[in-house]
Amino acid sequence: MGSYDLHIHTVFSDGTMSVEDVLKKAKHIGLSGISITDHDTLDGSLKALSIQRDYGVLAIPGVEVSTRYGHILVYGLTKLKYSSVNELIDVVHENAGLLAVAHPYGKFAFFKYPIVDMADLLKKMDAIECYNGKTFHSSNVKAKQLAIKLGKPCIGGSDAHIIEEVGSVVTLINEDIKTVDDFISAVRKGNTRVSGYRSLLSILSSMVIRRIRRF
Repeated sequence: MGSYDLHIHTVFSDGTMSVEDVLKKAKHIGLSGISITDHDTLDGSLKALSIQRDYGVLAIPGVEVSTRYGHILVYGLTKLKYSSVNELIDVVHENAGLLAVAHPYGKFAFFKYPIVDMADLLKKMDAIECYNGKTFHSSNVKAKQLAIKLGKPCIGGSDAHIIEEVGSVVTLINEDIKTVDDFISAVRKGNTRVSGYRSLLSILSSMVIRRIRRF
Protein backbone atom coordinates (compact mmCIF):
# COMPACT_ATOMS: atom_id res chain seq x y z
CA MET A 1 0.00 0.00 0.00
CA GLY A 2 1.46 3.33 -1.04
CA SER A 3 1.06 6.63 0.79
CA TYR A 4 0.63 9.96 -0.99
CA ASP A 5 0.47 13.50 0.37
CA LEU A 6 -1.76 15.21 -2.17
CA HIS A 7 -1.89 18.79 -0.89
CA ILE A 8 1.37 20.69 -0.38
CA HIS A 9 2.34 24.35 -0.81
CA THR A 10 5.87 25.60 -1.44
CA VAL A 11 7.62 28.92 -1.92
CA PHE A 12 6.03 29.06 -5.38
CA SER A 13 2.85 30.19 -3.60
CA ASP A 14 2.35 30.68 0.15
CA GLY A 15 4.44 27.84 1.57
CA THR A 16 7.77 28.27 3.34
CA MET A 17 9.72 25.28 1.95
CA SER A 18 11.46 24.56 -1.32
CA VAL A 19 10.40 21.79 -3.68
CA GLU A 20 13.69 20.03 -2.97
CA ASP A 21 13.01 20.06 0.77
CA VAL A 22 9.53 18.59 0.21
CA LEU A 23 10.92 15.70 -1.86
CA LYS A 24 13.72 15.14 0.65
CA LYS A 25 11.21 14.97 3.50
CA ALA A 26 8.91 12.68 1.51
CA LYS A 27 11.77 10.27 0.86
CA HIS A 28 12.89 10.41 4.50
CA ILE A 29 9.45 9.48 5.88
CA GLY A 30 8.78 6.86 3.23
CA LEU A 31 6.05 8.46 1.13
CA SER A 32 5.38 6.83 -2.23
CA GLY A 33 4.43 10.11 -3.85
CA ILE A 34 3.51 13.74 -3.37
CA SER A 35 1.67 16.47 -5.21
CA ILE A 36 2.79 20.06 -5.01
CA THR A 37 -0.51 21.97 -5.22
CA ASP A 38 0.51 25.60 -5.06
CA HIS A 39 -2.23 28.19 -5.46
CA ASP A 40 -3.03 28.87 -9.12
CA THR A 41 0.40 27.91 -10.43
CA LEU A 42 1.97 24.69 -11.71
CA ASP A 43 5.53 26.00 -11.36
CA GLY A 44 6.36 24.17 -8.14
CA SER A 45 4.77 20.98 -9.38
CA LEU A 46 6.68 21.11 -12.65
CA LYS A 47 9.93 21.54 -10.76
CA ALA A 48 9.10 18.47 -8.67
CA LEU A 49 8.51 16.52 -11.88
CA SER A 50 11.90 17.52 -13.23
CA ILE A 51 13.84 16.26 -10.18
CA GLN A 52 11.69 13.43 -8.81
CA ARG A 53 14.09 10.70 -9.94
CA ASP A 54 16.76 12.08 -7.62
CA TYR A 55 14.54 11.23 -4.66
CA GLY A 56 12.68 8.08 -5.73
CA VAL A 57 9.32 9.68 -5.01
CA LEU A 58 6.51 9.93 -7.57
CA ALA A 59 5.66 13.57 -8.28
CA ILE A 60 2.04 13.99 -9.32
CA PRO A 61 1.37 17.26 -11.18
CA GLY A 62 -1.03 19.36 -9.16
CA VAL A 63 -2.44 22.81 -8.55
CA GLU A 64 -5.05 24.29 -6.21
CA VAL A 65 -7.30 26.46 -8.35
CA SER A 66 -9.13 29.34 -6.69
CA THR A 67 -12.66 29.90 -7.98
CA ARG A 68 -15.62 31.91 -6.74
CA TYR A 69 -17.28 28.61 -5.84
CA GLY A 70 -14.39 27.21 -3.79
CA HIS A 71 -10.96 25.68 -4.19
CA ILE A 72 -10.52 22.84 -6.67
CA LEU A 73 -7.53 20.50 -6.72
CA VAL A 74 -6.39 19.49 -10.20
CA TYR A 75 -4.07 16.52 -10.75
CA GLY A 76 -2.33 15.13 -13.78
CA LEU A 77 -1.90 18.19 -16.02
CA THR A 78 1.33 19.99 -16.85
CA LYS A 79 -0.45 22.83 -18.66
CA LEU A 80 -3.69 24.49 -17.64
CA LYS A 81 -5.54 27.27 -19.43
CA TYR A 82 -9.19 28.11 -18.80
CA SER A 83 -11.54 31.07 -18.47
CA SER A 84 -14.34 29.65 -16.33
CA VAL A 85 -15.04 26.83 -13.91
CA ASN A 86 -16.92 24.85 -16.54
CA GLU A 87 -14.05 25.25 -18.97
CA LEU A 88 -11.63 24.17 -16.24
CA ILE A 89 -13.63 20.98 -15.73
CA ASP A 90 -13.75 20.29 -19.47
CA VAL A 91 -10.04 20.91 -19.97
CA VAL A 92 -9.05 18.64 -17.09
CA HIS A 93 -11.25 15.78 -18.21
CA GLU A 94 -10.32 16.15 -21.88
CA ASN A 95 -6.69 15.73 -20.82
CA ALA A 96 -7.38 12.72 -18.56
CA GLY A 97 -6.78 14.69 -15.38
CA LEU A 98 -8.46 14.47 -11.99
CA LEU A 99 -10.62 17.03 -10.14
CA ALA A 100 -11.23 17.12 -6.39
CA VAL A 101 -13.02 19.62 -4.17
CA ALA A 102 -10.53 20.95 -1.61
CA HIS A 103 -11.70 21.30 2.01
CA PRO A 104 -15.35 21.93 0.96
CA TYR A 105 -16.29 23.25 4.39
CA GLY A 106 -13.28 25.52 4.70
CA LYS A 107 -11.17 25.45 7.80
CA PHE A 108 -14.07 25.87 10.21
CA ALA A 109 -17.32 23.89 10.43
CA PHE A 110 -19.58 26.96 10.35
CA PHE A 111 -18.36 27.79 6.82
CA LYS A 112 -18.88 26.09 3.48
CA TYR A 113 -17.92 26.96 -0.07
CA PRO A 114 -20.78 27.62 -2.53
CA ILE A 115 -19.78 24.54 -4.51
CA VAL A 116 -21.22 22.38 -1.72
CA ASP A 117 -24.72 23.42 -2.80
CA MET A 118 -24.08 23.22 -6.53
CA ALA A 119 -25.11 19.73 -7.62
CA ASP A 120 -24.21 20.36 -11.26
CA LEU A 121 -20.59 21.11 -10.37
CA LEU A 122 -20.23 18.50 -7.65
CA LYS A 123 -21.30 15.66 -9.91
CA LYS A 124 -18.47 16.61 -12.29
CA MET A 125 -15.84 16.28 -9.56
CA ASP A 126 -13.88 13.04 -9.42
CA ALA A 127 -13.16 13.08 -5.68
CA ILE A 128 -13.61 14.98 -2.43
CA GLU A 129 -10.81 15.99 -0.09
CA CYS A 130 -12.23 14.29 2.99
CA TYR A 131 -9.32 15.04 5.27
CA ASN A 132 -7.29 18.23 5.08
CA GLY A 133 -4.45 18.59 7.55
CA LYS A 134 -5.05 22.30 8.16
CA THR A 135 -8.79 21.92 8.71
CA PHE A 136 -10.60 21.39 11.99
CA HIS A 137 -12.00 17.92 12.63
CA SER A 138 -15.66 18.91 12.36
CA SER A 139 -15.13 20.28 8.85
CA ASN A 140 -13.36 17.10 7.77
CA VAL A 141 -16.25 15.01 9.14
CA LYS A 142 -18.67 17.02 7.02
CA ALA A 143 -16.44 16.61 3.98
CA LYS A 144 -16.44 12.83 4.40
CA GLN A 145 -20.22 12.83 4.78
CA LEU A 146 -20.46 14.82 1.55
CA ALA A 147 -18.29 12.26 -0.28
CA ILE A 148 -20.44 9.40 0.99
CA LYS A 149 -23.62 11.20 -0.04
CA LEU A 150 -22.26 11.83 -3.54
CA GLY A 151 -20.61 8.43 -3.90
CA LYS A 152 -17.25 10.08 -4.56
CA PRO A 153 -13.80 8.74 -3.61
CA CYS A 154 -12.05 10.32 -0.63
CA ILE A 155 -8.55 11.75 -0.81
CA GLY A 156 -6.50 13.49 1.85
CA GLY A 157 -3.47 15.69 2.15
CA SER A 158 -1.55 17.67 4.72
CA ASP A 159 -2.11 21.10 3.15
CA ALA A 160 1.46 21.62 4.32
CA HIS A 161 2.93 25.11 4.36
CA ILE A 162 5.88 24.24 6.61
CA ILE A 163 8.15 21.22 6.24
CA GLU A 164 7.05 19.63 9.52
CA GLU A 165 3.52 19.19 8.15
CA VAL A 166 4.46 17.15 5.07
CA GLY A 167 3.05 13.64 5.37
CA SER A 168 0.86 14.39 8.39
CA VAL A 169 -2.20 13.40 6.34
CA VAL A 170 -1.94 11.02 3.40
CA THR A 171 -4.00 9.11 0.89
CA LEU A 172 -3.38 5.36 0.97
CA ILE A 173 -3.72 3.41 -2.27
CA ASN A 174 -3.64 -0.38 -2.31
CA GLU A 175 -2.36 -0.71 -5.87
CA ASP A 176 1.00 -0.83 -7.60
CA ILE A 177 1.35 2.80 -8.66
CA LYS A 178 4.20 3.50 -11.04
CA THR A 179 2.89 6.44 -13.06
CA VAL A 180 0.59 9.44 -12.71
CA ASP A 181 -1.94 7.63 -14.90
CA ASP A 182 -1.90 4.69 -12.46
CA PHE A 183 -2.60 7.11 -9.62
CA ILE A 184 -5.51 8.79 -11.40
CA SER A 185 -7.01 5.44 -12.34
CA ALA A 186 -6.82 4.18 -8.75
CA VAL A 187 -8.54 7.29 -7.38
CA ARG A 188 -11.27 7.14 -10.00
CA LYS A 189 -11.96 3.55 -8.96
CA GLY A 190 -12.25 4.66 -5.34
CA ASN A 191 -9.33 2.53 -4.24
CA THR A 192 -8.30 5.07 -1.61
CA ARG A 193 -8.22 5.49 2.13
CA VAL A 194 -7.19 8.54 4.15
CA SER A 195 -4.80 8.27 7.09
CA GLY A 196 -3.52 10.82 9.57
CA TYR A 197 -4.70 13.08 12.33
CA ARG A 198 -3.89 16.58 13.52
CA SER A 199 -5.06 18.08 16.76
CA LEU A 200 -6.31 21.64 17.07
CA LEU A 201 -3.16 22.52 19.05
CA SER A 202 -0.95 21.10 16.30
CA ILE A 203 -2.76 23.09 13.61
CA LEU A 204 -2.55 26.34 15.57
CA SER A 205 1.11 25.74 16.37
CA SER A 206 1.89 25.28 12.67
CA MET A 207 0.11 28.52 11.83
CA VAL A 208 2.35 30.40 14.27
CA ILE A 209 5.53 28.74 12.94
CA ARG A 210 4.56 29.55 9.35
CA ARG A 211 3.93 33.20 10.20
CA ILE A 212 7.32 33.46 11.91
CA ARG A 213 9.16 31.89 8.98
CA ARG A 214 7.51 34.16 6.44
CA PHE A 215 8.93 37.24 8.17
